[in-house]
Amino acid sequence: MRLSFSFESVPHSRWAVPLAICTAAALLVVSELGFRRTEVALANRDRVLVNRGEIARLQRLLLGAESSQRGYLLTGREAYQQPYSEVVPQLEQQLRKVEAAYADDAATAPQIGKLAELVRRKMAEMGTTVQMFEAGKEQAWREVTLTDIGRETMVEIERLSRAVTDEETRRLDAAGRVLDDTLRASRVGIVAMVLVSLLVLIGFIAKARRLAAERALREHTLSSERDRLEQEVERRTADITEIARHLQSVREDERGRLARELHDELGGLLTAAKLDVARMRNRLATAPPEVGERLTHLVQTLDAGIALKRRIIEDLHPSSLANLGLKPALEILCAEFAASSQLAVDARIADVALDKAAQLTVYRLVQEALTNAAKYARARRVEVLLAAGDCEVTVSVQDDGAGFDTAATPRASHGLAGMRFRVQSASGQLSVRSAPGAGTTISARLPV
Repeated sequence: MRLSFSFESVPHSRWAVPLAICTAAALLVVSELGFRRTEVALANRDRVLVNRGEIARLQRLLLGAESSQRGYLLTGREAYQQPYSEVVPQLEQQLRKVEAAYADDAATAPQIGKLAELVRRKMAEMGTTVQMFEAGKEQAWREVTLTDIGRETMVEIERLSRAVTDEETRRLDAAGRVLDDTLRASRVGIVAMVLVSLLVLIGFIAKARRLAAERALREHTLSSERDRLEQEVERRTADITEIARHLQSVREDERGRLARELHDELGGLLTAAKLDVARMRNRLATAPPEVGERLTHLVQTLDAGIALKRRIIEDLHPSSLANLGLKPALEILCAEFAASSQLAVDARIADVALDKAAQLTVYRLVQEALTNAAKYARARRVEVLLAAGDCEVTVSVQDDGAGFDTAATPRASHGLAGMRFRVQSASGQLSVRSAPGAGTTISARLPV
């Protein structure tokens, strides 16, 4: 059995959502921590690089000032004096920038303070020698220049600058190690979370496949059981239909037998009684008038009994259908119904080719429809139509009565159910069209 996976088939477990949330939160925490540490490490590295640059620029400016100052003292040319004059304010500005950069650094602040003091001392020394030179005190500025104070100051400045630079280098290395450790930890954490997510996803997929397999098995079992039940229902429906058809046939046979017995036995008795009354009337011709009246009333009663017997026999088994055919039998039925119910019946009946069972079905359908029109519909006019087509016969009974809602037909409407079953037993189709206040049309199509 081939199974396909889709995200819709992932099982909805009570642990699925919390686990997914925890995994996502862990990924976010690992990513955020790595980002924060990386951001701090990069900021420290940038600050170290900037500070080193500022120290190096301070040294370059100081060396440039010293070089310009010595050139000016040795040559007295303005070409050396101008660069010196321009560098001095830049040097002071750069020194303030360095002090500001290390103002919050407790570890390096003392060295920066001493470095600033030495730089300012060197600047003061150079300024003094330049002033002496410009004042024409050549012996004085030469003595100041030839002393070791300036050289020692520059050596100390170089040493302090190197110490600060070395400290910044160590910090840069530390920041690099922190950055490497952070990236490595973030990588390991993300890989671990991805592996956990993959394991969880694999577990979900495995569970989904098992559920899909179980669902497919249940669906297959249900389908097999449904097919079996449908076959059983079809078989039992066929059995019930056959039994009902047999019962209907038996009922019609019984009604025919009862009609024959009524015709033969009761008809014979009533006819014999009427003959006896006729003989008695001949012999009692001289009897008092009241005896004649009694005999006349008895004859009328016997005639009414004979007519009732004939109607009962026709209702049980229409002799006109068996003796005359479907068209005359329907015409007689419509005429007698119009006379007894005082309804206008418009019968348009054509000759059709149907077997006896189908003819009886059409006759009973029209009979039941006419009874319903007179009994329930309160109709004033009824139209009966029987027409033949190429492959089927159409019969319909339409009235202008009260009508009803076909969707709300009560289950106890056995008349319509009987009609439908009769038509279906004859391999036909029955349709009922009706609406409240719009009359009712009952039509059926039977194969020729």
